[in-house]
Amino acid sequence: MLGQRRVWSAVLTAVCALGMAVAVPQSASAAKVKSQIVFNNPLDPRGAERIENKIYDLVKGARAGSSIRLSVYRFTNADGIAEELIAADRRGVDVRVIADSGAADRSNGQPTAYERVLWALGPNKVTTCPENRGCIGTKLNHTKFLLFSNTHGTKNVVVQTSQNLNATGGTTTDWNDAVVLAGASGTYRAYRKYFDDLWNRKVMPNYWKKRGGQVSSREATVQFFPKASGDPIDSMLRKVRCSFTYKGRKGATQVRIATGSFNNKRDWLLRSLGDLQKKGCEVEVIVTVDPGDISRTAVVATLRAAGIKVYDFGLYSSPNPMHSKYILVQGQIGRSVGKWTWTGSANLTWGSLRQDDETIVQLKKIGSRGPWKIHDAYRCNFRRAKAQFLGQPMPCKG
Repeated sequence: MLGQRRVWSAVLTAVCALGMAVAVPQSASAAKVKSQIVFNNPLDPRGAERIENKIYDLVKGARAGSSIRLSVYRFTNADGIAEELIAADRRGVDVRVIADSGAADRSNGQPTAYERVLWALGPNKVTTCPENRGCIGTKLNHTKFLLFSNTHGTKNVVVQTSQNLNATGGTTTDWNDAVVLAGASGTYRAYRKYFDDLWNRKVMPNYWKKRGGQVSSREATVQFFPKASGDPIDSMLRKVRCSFTYKGRKGATQVRIATGSFNNKRDWLLRSLGDLQKKGCEVEVIVTVDPGDISRTAVVATLRAAGIKVYDFGLYSSPNPMHSKYILVQGQIGRSVGKWTWTGSANLTWGSLRQDDETIVQLKKIGSRGPWKIHDAYRCNFRRAKAQFLGQPMPCKG
């Protein structure tokens, strides 16, 4: 190693004497981005900011001449990410940020991180959806994703998360998840098209249909909202079979849902989940309910009346609310036996389906992980959140 350093020192000295530039090999620290699942751990200060730290690193690694696209609901106090976005713009990265119009709201009178990025980059690069609506939908831009054309030398990186860039529903307090898809050209193109349409800010109440419903690639199948009619989650639940046989063994299908919000305006989901429980499926739901919202408190009562185990973290009663938005199925759907995972930005509310800019992504391949191992990683996260609710020891690492 010392000999190599001497050789490079001699080369650099000679080149500098000639007034020429040289490309020095990158250090091992500039590692390629790996596809991965990132769960924050709100119970541990070291793990509470895992997702924010990952985003920070990816923004910092963006190469000059590359692009970053960020669409987010709230961007209040992720100051490190804000500073890195500004630094990326200054070194020649093409940065674009679009947020819900509420992103500029000041809860404590101080400028938000969104405003600081806006002031530094200008309104041609940083903007919000029109006041009192989403960019495509009629209510909110509730999306939470980032796109990197090249970061740390890896092209076409997609980050889909449930986490906003603020303290509430975000960095240190709530249960959240994120997926990083590296070298994911098909998924990247699908999201990039969605970002461009968000940026154009034209209302399209049936955007889901405009995009052909589900947009599939090797790594994932993505759905972009709003959707004018029908409910793809309910369509999937209706195909679930509660008893199955795998390698000669019989089992009961398990359905696990973790969501930051669930209201009874999608009452068909309540009926479908109740029917599955009645038919012998094992259904569990983790939810964070606002006690002042009758449409949401009614969900808990209805599900429990159907025999479903519900763990209500409570919007104000829990120090660590559930903010992820994922659905896990282990068993049989249609004629297939397997394990499935859906995540994204969408809660199980009427607005998430019909009015908001949202994404739902079915994960198929993350690095060396296929659908079964992806599901098991999320199942561990579900079990950990449930254990916190029940006051039990953590059952697995995640």
